[in-house]
Amino acid sequence: MQILVIVVSGETGCGKTTQLPQYILESEIEAARGAVCSIICTQPRRISAMSVAERVAAERGEKLGDSVGYKVRLEGIKGRDTRLLFCTTGILLRRLLLDRSLQGVTHVIVDEIHERGMNEDFLLIVLKELLPRRPELKLILMSATLNAELFSSYFGGAPMMHIPGFTYPVRSYFLENILEMTGYRLSTYNQIDNYGQEKSWKMQKQTLRKRKTQIASAAEDALGAADLRELNPWTRDSLSCWNPDSIGFNLIENVVCHICKKERPGAILVFMTGWDDINSKISK
Repeated sequence: MQILVIVVSGETGCGKTTQLPQYILESEIEAARGAVCSIICTQPRRISAMSVAERVAAERGEKLGDSVGYKVRLEGIKGRDTRLLFCTTGILLRRLLLDRSLQGVTHVIVDEIHERGMNEDFLLIVLKELLPRRPELKLILMSATLNAELFSSYFGGAPMMHIPGFTYPVRSYFLENILEMTGYRLSTYNQIDNYGQEKSWKMQKQTLRKRKTQIASAAEDALGAADLRELNPWTRDSLSCWNPDSIGFNLIENVVCHICKKERPGAILVFMTGWDDINSKISK
């Protein structure tokens, strides 16, 4: 019996996003089907599609646009020899509007299906209807959580595979620990979301507007219940004016500088809220 759909789950960092598409590509090449192979791997965000494509191309010792490429809205790098294309879910949906059979495509990999966005759910509906008309098309669903059974049952009991991962030891530092280590002091003005506008802050005397979200309220409650007697006076003062609903760009910059100066060489991963925020930090 030919398997058309498989659900792959694996912990974050196990390599399913970067390695599995390459395994499929190499398998097709070894089977002398490399020239007709066409693998599409969807990502929920454009930055993911671009960065994963760059990583996979680098691992293969190639330039983007050779066997590996990407396509996002208004931008893309692919060539006549591209066999593995990373794209956003919206790009594949747009292609399905023009080509409802996905002619020429041999494998579709839907990554991060656990996020359950509107585009991702709609794509699964369309692909499920497409499979009876394209029995040679292979569909691989990848998830980082343990809800693989849900997607397996949706596709009629599709087989599931789990990829184990290794969790590195993690030490947690909280805001008060960071303030103690770096000596950074929070104030009203260095927590405003409009990053890089120090002069306008002073000129306009802009004040913070706290948005009482559930997260912010919970953070304030936890802070109120914490025992801060062992902390330095300036740390207690900083915590007293902390805005838990602010991103804290200046604090992020200070922490990164502290790590670079005091800690051993390594990599730093900073999660930001969007592409504009990432560019702001890079330019700073």
